[in-house]
Amino acid sequence: MLFNSYEFVFLFFPLTLVGYYIVNKIAVSFQNGIYCDAIRNGFLLAVSMLFYGWLHPEYLPVLVAGMAVNYVLFRQMEQRERKRHYLAAGLLFHLGCLACFKYIGTGSFVPLGISFFTFTQVAFLMESYRGNLKEVSALSYGAYVSFFPKIMQGPIALPEEILPQLTGKVKQTDWERVYRNLYLFTLGLFKKVLIADTLGKAVDFGYTNIAALNSGDALIVMLSYTLQLYFDFSGYCDMAMGVAGMLGFELPLNFNAPYKASNIIEFWKGWHITLTRFFTRYLYIPLGGNRKGRGRTYVNYLIVFLVSGVWHGAGWQFIVWGMMHGILYVLTKMWMDAKQERTKTDRKHTLENEIRTGSNVRYAGRKAVHALKVLLTFLYVNATWIFFRAPSLKEAFGLFRTIFSFQFGKINWNLAGCFNLDEFWYVIKVLKLDGWQYGQYLLMILILTAVLLLVFFGRNAVDFVKKVKPDAVHVVFLAVLFVWSILSFSGVSSFLYVNF
Repeated sequence: MLFNSYEFVFLFFPLTLVGYYIVNKIAVSFQNGIYCDAIRNGFLLAVSMLFYGWLHPEYLPVLVAGMAVNYVLFRQMEQRERKRHYLAAGLLFHLGCLACFKYIGTGSFVPLGISFFTFTQVAFLMESYRGNLKEVSALSYGAYVSFFPKIMQGPIALPEEILPQLTGKVKQTDWERVYRNLYLFTLGLFKKVLIADTLGKAVDFGYTNIAALNSGDALIVMLSYTLQLYFDFSGYCDMAMGVAGMLGFELPLNFNAPYKASNIIEFWKGWHITLTRFFTRYLYIPLGGNRKGRGRTYVNYLIVFLVSGVWHGAGWQFIVWGMMHGILYVLTKMWMDAKQERTKTDRKHTLENEIRTGSNVRYAGRKAVHALKVLLTFLYVNATWIFFRAPSLKEAFGLFRTIFSFQFGKINWNLAGCFNLDEFWYVIKVLKLDGWQYGQYLLMILILTAVLLLVFFGRNAVDFVKKVKPDAVHVVFLAVLFVWSILSFSGVSSFLYVNF
């Protein structure tokens, strides 16, 4: 089931929300007994299985089998001393299944969200091996792995983030919390169905007609995908956090203004944060982290990005994408390490120089340099996303050749038409601008400009809703966005990351 569907918005989630609060009321009578958690977690497990199997019930056996194997291994590690053997068996099983479904098979049967719930189970197994998990019931474990807001596309929540929320005292209904999280859900829905899906039309047209594009067209296609991927994925995470929040649960933040980063290291601190954390905890640190010298540290970074590329897909284009990020990450880290050493030795000279320099000039210069760094980082990330989106290296290099041919001209008429939303095109007709020779391009310019301004100057949706008041202005704004998004469901599409 998709968040951006009528059955979720008007059927599944309202019934789930009401049902969960009723279950909570019933559970209160067992507040001091073992049945309290079982009732709530049993309900969550049931609705999560319904959510996951709604469109593809054939994927349920894969999820259930993986959960059963993992829980048995967990119980064995609790009761026996030879934990390493059970850990190895679990990792081999889960990663083997992931490889079989994503890389070895024909690709015709790939359970939705398999990477995300596999990583969730690997995290549970690793924390069990480290002795950080004890006496986790089967229902709590099942609810943790299958929790429906995050199962399809993350964020990748660690056991210590979710399991404590599945046990203990029942949270009372907080209507202000419900309101803020409904607001967050609506913002995510708007980002997906009205921004990401609009940009996606231009991206799909561009990648199926590369030979017909000029350099300007190719740049628009490249930029559109960069923006589409961000608003699609972050929109999903906003919706997931909103849905979980209305139920009284907190999910970890997965995006924090990544395109405002001034270097690639900052970018990865804001992009897919929970995946970076997962690889850091369960790959980078076990490889030695930064404990075995600077050279080994750089190699470990490259290994992490190589694995990240392979995880995203089996094609060579994903490996190129991963290594482009990895190489620049290492070069940036090397430069920052060298700069840190120079700063230690030249600190006195630097302070004397800053005293002689005017503070206003210094501030303006730093702002300009920072803006340039942000722009260059953004352009580099744009270029790497070409490999991420292209069906193969051939198409990726084809788009690069088109960009660097520097053959600019009039923007492709059909490409510009992808941005012509009906509700805005009607206004253009009323203003009699549709007959203007450049009228077709007006919405493209306005939408791309507005989205770029939102990316570079807008606030994070999660931070925004924390200060939202239930006043008339915000309620009306919420209602308009919600209704507008719902009316756009006629062009429902899946989320980009749901098949990773």
